[in-house]
Amino acid sequence: MLTGIGPQHARRALQTAQVNDADVCISSGLAGALQLRHRVGDVLVARAVRATSGGSFVKSDGELLHAAAACGARVVDAFQSSDHTVLTAKEKGRLAFTGDAVEMEGFTILCEAQGLRVPAVAIRAIGDTASQDMPLDFNRTVGAKGQISIPRVLGQLARNPHRLPGLVRLGRDTRRAATRLAQFLDTFVGALAEGMKTETLFEQVAAR
Repeated sequence: MLTGIGPQHARRALQTAQVNDADVCISSGLAGALQLRHRVGDVLVARAVRATSGGSFVKSDGELLHAAAACGARVVDAFQSSDHTVLTAKEKGRLAFTGDAVEMEGFTILCEAQGLRVPAVAIRAIGDTASQDMPLDFNRTVGAKGQISIPRVLGQLARNPHRLPGLVRLGRDTRRAATRLAQFLDTFVGALAEGMKTETLFEQVAAR
């Protein structure tokens, strides 16, 4: 399901869906890198997701974590789950002490899944690097259903036309990251559906 952007939309979507009937829950999407070693298009799987406020955290399911790694995802210690879009490299630097990437929905999704006793894992593709500032204030472009509002984006561009090149670059990077994520999820979900063992997955990835 598409939850929309932000923890409130994620919680609402999960509460209205029949998640308790699921075999697994995969929280996936794009994230901003908090460490310089992570590049655009890298697919990461986190051992845990931390809330940026309060210091709480929730862990990914161990078996799903290992299966994701076997399918080619890079294992990292933690994602930071923010209640707003992180816009600047300076803010990313402050979050880098306790996380590898920042996103917005993973903590809520994994908590809801855990409450329903559904195994869950947090997987993200890097859409922007740790040194990169956002070209627009995307906190002001999210519509009522948690989707990016094109009129709001155009409104910001009209007031700041010099930011268009940065927006074009971000669009190119996020498209690349989304493609890499989709390719990974095809492999990962297919492997889970077939019930492959971790050793078999490692052998298949190594053979590519």
